[in-house]
Amino acid sequence: MAHTQFNSGAFPRPLAIIVRHAEREPIHDYSNALDACLTEKGKSDAFLFGKNMENIGPVTLYHSPVQRCVQTAECICAGMVSNGTHAHAAGSIFDLGGPYIVGPWHEIAVSIDRYGQTSFVRKWFNNEFSPDFIMPLDLAAATQLRILAGQLLSGDSSCINVTHDWNIMVLREYYFNSRHEDIGAPEYLDGLCAFMQDDVLHLIHHELERVIRMPI
Repeated sequence: MAHTQFNSGAFPRPLAIIVRHAEREPIHDYSNALDACLTEKGKSDAFLFGKNMENIGPVTLYHSPVQRCVQTAECICAGMVSNGTHAHAAGSIFDLGGPYIVGPWHEIAVSIDRYGQTSFVRKWFNNEFSPDFIMPLDLAAATQLRILAGQLLSGDSSCINVTHDWNIMVLREYYFNSRHEDIGAPEYLDGLCAFMQDDVLHLIHHELERVIRMPI
């Protein structure tokens, strides 16, 4: 994967991969954050991401309902097809969006403006907000891991899931204790991968590995 030094040949099949979308237009107002689409560079990067992803197929791609994730999945799919990989985009998964947003989005946006995104996320991950406002970190991470585990248990096709930076961050922090203050926000097209071996899920983030026993 871009930025992860991901080698698809290093792990058993099938794989379940989760990545942040490609480069998007700037977000100036968090109340309209869902409207930002990919830049032309983002589209090109996503295509190259797929084109350079070899020896992984067949692949099914899923995405958040948000348009920039739809665009990213379509471009990755086109890139994979261009290198001869059997790949298809199967549609959206709600939990690849923002299932952790429990309260009204406009209230979340006001809180981000108040604290700044970095501090807002730290307060969230430290469980300083009400669960009626935003889902606790452990539950948010579990929603994402269940997507990967379900895909690994359901068939022989590898899966690529296109999501958002927060979805990647909850997995990094909860399962690897990798804090965004220390390693930064996920770069575009950065993410994690998972595979099953002997009924044990292996979750990989860069050089780190976490072994998680089933059921999840």
